[in-house]
Amino acid sequence: MKSYITFLICTFFLYLPVLNAQAIEVKLVDGTSLKGIVKYSGWVKTPAEIEIKSDKETAIYKPSQILGFDIEGDRYLSKTVDLNITKQDIQNLSDFKELKSVRKQVFLKVIVQGNANLYTYKDNRTHYFVEKGGEIIELIRLIRSTRSPFNKYVGQLNILLSDCQKLSKNENVQFNKTNLKRTIIAYNKCQSGESSFIEKKHPIQFSLYAIGGYKLTSYGIDNGGFYGNYQIENESNGAPAYGIGFDFDILQRTKKLQFYAEFLLQNYKFEAFYRDQRLPEQYIDYFLDVDVSYLEINGLVRYNFGNDLNGARVFVNAGVNEAVQVSDKSTEYANSVFFGTENRIEREPLNGDIVTNRITFLLGAGLRYKFVSGEIRYGFNPRFSDFPTISRTDNLNFLLAFKVL
Repeated sequence: MKSYITFLICTFFLYLPVLNAQAIEVKLVDGTSLKGIVKYSGWVKTPAEIEIKSDKETAIYKPSQILGFDIEGDRYLSKTVDLNITKQDIQNLSDFKELKSVRKQVFLKVIVQGNANLYTYKDNRTHYFVEKGGEIIELIRLIRSTRSPFNKYVGQLNILLSDCQKLSKNENVQFNKTNLKRTIIAYNKCQSGESSFIEKKHPIQFSLYAIGGYKLTSYGIDNGGFYGNYQIENESNGAPAYGIGFDFDILQRTKKLQFYAEFLLQNYKFEAFYRDQRLPEQYIDYFLDVDVSYLEINGLVRYNFGNDLNGARVFVNAGVNEAVQVSDKSTEYANSVFFGTENRIEREPLNGDIVTNRITFLLGAGLRYKFVSGEIRYGFNPRFSDFPTISRTDNLNFLLAFKVL
């Protein structure tokens, strides 16, 4: 089963770039529009160019070729700016004597549009730009090693927004997206009533699920010597699994990245047999019957592909499982035969080393549609018993989750 599962996992991840493709429509500088597909899973850094696959061809477009585009509710515009490049290495800060900048055309992400516009650009740090009356400037804040931060942005805002008396002083505006966004929105209200575009922020949403499924487990005793000779009957068997789960969004904007937690009750059961044959009339039979249940607490990071929150979406899970033993009905005994005389000896199952807690790494993939999702999930070789008797399990879970809240 191991090789088959490994093949499925590797195959799935080979196709991640395909599943990660998103539809996009861009406005070109010649006034035309282009529709296509772009690889997109959220950008940590603003791209210097984008590769678009259309019906005709796949081509790379630079900011000089594009006016702007919308993707997954985000808006990007191509602008020529003076980009601050004054060195800000946290390991080697200096008291700079002059600001350094470079003029270049880049994609800027729109935070607010209106009488005044607020943009961001990300390279090794986050830059903020304000555009008003056709002029665009970067708001500057830099850290110095021996003096207070260089907060040039305060004076820049005071000058830019001076025609609104309510916002004539901006000393208390902090240099972050939340505060700058609030300030520009307030300015647009002061001037024209409303902003024409505001980056959306979705509240954290909590969902509760009822879970049912089937767990297929294969068992093995790994150590050599006496216990390594055990022959496990029904090397793979199955058992029902059921419990509850919940999730909430990590990336609120796209609902792509979520934290997903589960509480599952799962049973592990197998039988094993070994005969220690010394003479034809003298041998010992060992019988092992393992029957253990665990409450499994799963913490997973889930990534959802696609944009349609109400349609079918493929997802992958990766995380950690901590299992706490809640019942142990295991038994083991030895039946000693000596020239027709039998003697039964009760023993502790697996030398009494069945673990009460264990941690497993999990990897899964599935499909979600509206209020129901189905998943195949693999658990990586968790130890079932410890030294001197080392046994392991390979778990493959088939789970269905129904959203109840």
